[in-house]
Amino acid sequence: MIKKLLILLCFIVMPLYAAAFDKPSFIDSYSGIEFKKLNNKTYLAVYEVTQEQWYKVMNTAPFYFNKGGSYPVESVSIGDIQKFLNTLNSATQSNYRLPTVAEWKEAVGEIKINRDDVCSYANFYDISSNTVNRFGNAYFECDDRFPNTAPVGSFAANSKGYYDLFGNVKEWLCNSENDRTNTCANLLGAANLAVAGGGFSDGPKEMRKVIKDERTSLRYAGLGFRLAVDTASINPNAVSDNINRPNVLAPVTTVPVVPGEENTQNTPPASALDNQRNDVTNNPSQNNQDEPLPERKFKFLPFLRD
Repeated sequence: MIKKLLILLCFIVMPLYAAAFDKPSFIDSYSGIEFKKLNNKTYLAVYEVTQEQWYKVMNTAPFYFNKGGSYPVESVSIGDIQKFLNTLNSATQSNYRLPTVAEWKEAVGEIKINRDDVCSYANFYDISSNTVNRFGNAYFECDDRFPNTAPVGSFAANSKGYYDLFGNVKEWLCNSENDRTNTCANLLGAANLAVAGGGFSDGPKEMRKVIKDERTSLRYAGLGFRLAVDTASINPNAVSDNINRPNVLAPVTTVPVVPGEENTQNTPPASALDNQRNDVTNNPSQNNQDEPLPERKFKFLPFLRD
């Protein structure tokens, strides 16, 4: 009888708990990650997880571009991210997770951008990156001044207030809508995975893809992540209302760099995820990866047309 009463109480309290948390944005007090309300069920991180935030949680710096500060985390595998989530969720008693593909698409929305303005919008494979990296793929004929990664928030937010959904680093995603609260926070279990968004090493063809990728051990210098959390999974006692705008001009000394020791396990930058062409689109029969860009206007991702 007592067990039944407890179960009934959970069903009553949890919806009230979820409804009680209805802020437009908040800061996770433990990591400093800022979240913005995406819809009635979900909050999405405004920025990609930074190296400083990773160091606050993990006290490690496993990055290929170990620059510290507000530079994005990269070169972390799904196993690394799982440890990050376990540590963060244990400390905050919340249930942070990877965003789903559907949530990422919702955050992106429909985008049209002048081809000549790509380098003022996001950090892609451009003249400066090609000069340094020589990946050999097509690049944009403009210069965003960042040969590799840029501090998060260096470019304008999109219309929904999120930064770097395109460009800078690709992002790991959870390609599952079933029980996302648990599945997408327990990534070494049943979750299907994907990467999306393009990054500093991606030109016109690569940047428009969402690619399924089950290689959970993959560490790639152009691949990072951001977090999401369901409204009902937020511990209101572990958040702050302060605004956390990364200072892109701040000295990058918040993460220690040990010369000769960092990045020993990481792969060097690459121009794309090799041989991964299993695109997660709404129209998988329409393969537009080799379609040339229009002269002036284009949509970043063909699957955003629905």
